[in-house]
Amino acid sequence: MTDILIKNGFIATMDKQRTVYRRGSLYAQDGKIVAVGTQIDTPRSPEHVIDAEHKVVLPGFVNAHAHLQQYFRGVYELIGEFYKVNLPLEGYRRPDDMAYLGLASCAEFIYGGCTTALVIYTYPDGFARAVEKAGNRCLLAADIEEVDLEGLSEGVYEYLPDKGAAAFRRATNLYRDWHGRANGRITTVMAPKAPDLATAETYLKCKAFAEEHGLRMTTHLSQSWREVQQVQKLYGKTPPQHLWDLGIVDTGLTGAHCTYVTHKDIQLIADSRMGILHCRAVTNPLVRWMDMGIPIGLGTDDYHHDMLQLLRQNIAGQGARARLIEGAEEMLARDRISFRPTFYELLELATRRGAETLGIDREVGSLEPGKKADIITVNMNNPYLTPTQDPLTSIVLYGSAADVDTVIVDGKILKRDRVLTSLDLKQTLATAQSRVEEIIDRFFHEHPQQREAWEQKAPYMT
Repeated sequence: MTDILIKNGFIATMDKQRTVYRRGSLYAQDGKIVAVGTQIDTPRSPEHVIDAEHKVVLPGFVNAHAHLQQYFRGVYELIGEFYKVNLPLEGYRRPDDMAYLGLASCAEFIYGGCTTALVIYTYPDGFARAVEKAGNRCLLAADIEEVDLEGLSEGVYEYLPDKGAAAFRRATNLYRDWHGRANGRITTVMAPKAPDLATAETYLKCKAFAEEHGLRMTTHLSQSWREVQQVQKLYGKTPPQHLWDLGIVDTGLTGAHCTYVTHKDIQLIADSRMGILHCRAVTNPLVRWMDMGIPIGLGTDDYHHDMLQLLRQNIAGQGARARLIEGAEEMLARDRISFRPTFYELLELATRRGAETLGIDREVGSLEPGKKADIITVNMNNPYLTPTQDPLTSIVLYGSAADVDTVIVDGKILKRDRVLTSLDLKQTLATAQSRVEEIIDRFFHEHPQQREAWEQKAPYMT
């Protein structure tokens, strides 16, 4: 029997009642929260006692949409061509790469307090093994797309049935091999990549498999203008309308981005209660979506899995949208006092609301008895966060991943006193760096024009 007592902390439960204990305790036993409150009784002397004096206790962050593309840092950002760098680079990662890179990804999630992440990846088995070892929680999906990526870099859509069939097999094998493993920390979802990158037949196959096995589905939706144009060309519809007519859009689906949706699209999404996974396009109409009652989760997407930074980006992005897009007349006409989410609402989106959108709120997303003991503490005892009259606002505005000093998943401590305990961080990062250099070298060897473009932007690296 493993139990943990966290005492003397500022506890923000993030439950629906918005319960906060300015000085409280939390007791967890065998991976689940047993009690939270101002004063609680423990049946015995706990194995682990964490004094949370000067700390904020929160549910772990729920990262609702993430990819394992941070390995391309320092290349893609400089060249900046998604279809000529990002997508082609995906083809240079081999299944065995995750034996080297998966743990580095887990380390990033854990270090910043992302106890749960929905991860979409081409070769997910290696990452599943990393999650099993590292101890974090993951909704894992095999990326199902069937377009030739080299051709797509030149704007040509060539659909490859064999590639699509192989990707679908990976997804179904992932379910059979990993769903429910690691004490339930690993679950799987079906993820046809996008309406322009997967055929209608593939979406229907994924839907049938998901319904047969009780799985949810996720997809990129209206994420690019190129997608909108291709779907219009193929089907004469917008991407959401296309998926609606296929019978895909319902409460079991989440769509990432939705940057290029029409007013009709967004009303359709609202009526269906499909969830939106709001990522780096931080000027999307987040507040309008929230006011319409659309379930929304926040996702870091690809290159930097820092949820606190994502919250700040949304503050700036929503403020810019209100000034530049909504305009004074729209701002005056609406009832909402703020044209961006409040600081508390942002934390809700990063925790409970994200869990609700992914359909896992019965287990995670808030600190309530019976839920999984997925908990983080944030150390306020530094000059960036203290003094303050509202610790939650200060965390959103000024906190960093380094301030997350304790991370607990399933009742197991994965980070304590700012040190990862389930991984050797130094060795993990050194191994990942070496492997990434091999991948980038192969890509540059076969794409010398991209090497040249990179060297022009980073001449100090040649």
